[in-house]
Amino acid sequence: MQVRHMSAMLAMLAMALMSGFGPASEPEPAPVKIGMPSSMFRDVPPAMFQALSTPLHNLVHSQTGLKSDLVLVQTADEMQQQMQAGRIQFGVFYGFEFAWLQQKSPGLQPLMVAAPVHRPIQAFLIVHATSLAKSLADLKGQTLALPTGTREHTRLYAERGCLKEGKSAAEFFGQIVKPANAEEALHDVADNKTIQAAIVDWAALQCFRTRNEGRFKMIKVLDQSPPFPESVVAIWPGALAPDVVGSFKTGMQNARATPLGRQLLTLMSMSGFEPVPSNYRQQLADVTKAYPPAEATVAVPAAESIK
Repeated sequence: MQVRHMSAMLAMLAMALMSGFGPASEPEPAPVKIGMPSSMFRDVPPAMFQALSTPLHNLVHSQTGLKSDLVLVQTADEMQQQMQAGRIQFGVFYGFEFAWLQQKSPGLQPLMVAAPVHRPIQAFLIVHATSLAKSLADLKGQTLALPTGTREHTRLYAERGCLKEGKSAAEFFGQIVKPANAEEALHDVADNKTIQAAIVDWAALQCFRTRNEGRFKMIKVLDQSPPFPESVVAIWPGALAPDVVGSFKTGMQNARATPLGRQLLTLMSMSGFEPVPSNYRQQLADVTKAYPPAEATVAVPAAESIK
């Protein structure tokens, strides 16, 4: 009787050891990798990027239940390759980069757009109100203000405009200076002393108009870009289970309904994550026509000559 009881106890112990003393626990899923262009943080100190990444991880986890890692990627080509290889699950692309890349990798799918606070996304070439310049060509050899924190679509506009004149931006202008912000750059143009032109985005121009109504009359728009498509969060088909993709999409689109989400979106100058517009494909076609991809690469060309 005692031997039978002991045998039963040993059998129960063996079963418990094999089962981990209860139901087998599921291994914790690996964090999803979110790729972002390193140029988005061109003028951001590393410490500030680290400070921003922590609340972003918290936001993704609270909204989607997924843990995440941020991966900074140098070019759109590299992003696509890492996504196709399964090393990055969600990739963030500038709209114009995504347009270029879809010509080579049409399987890349837009999931949602990262909507900016201020729209449309455009770049403006600003000169003094009394300037005799009729076009960018008339500014050759003069001084351009390109503010710290200038966004990539504005850099692209500046670089491609100069290339039409046969020079890179660094070669076309006599000097390119980097004021601390766009407002300072526009004040420099209004002063009409050492700075002959500035290139800023629509948001900066409208903010300057609101805050400096009198000074705004001392500058004028010499040229402007067509609208750029919004940045997009993309996925590679089949890289993730549909339910994971769905929870990520729904959670991030609801982020602006939470205090943490609103705070983070404000830091990133975003109004939120939104569904892909119905005319987004046409927007991509339009920007590709206005700004064809560079011959050898889909990396942001402005990064080479405008630091």
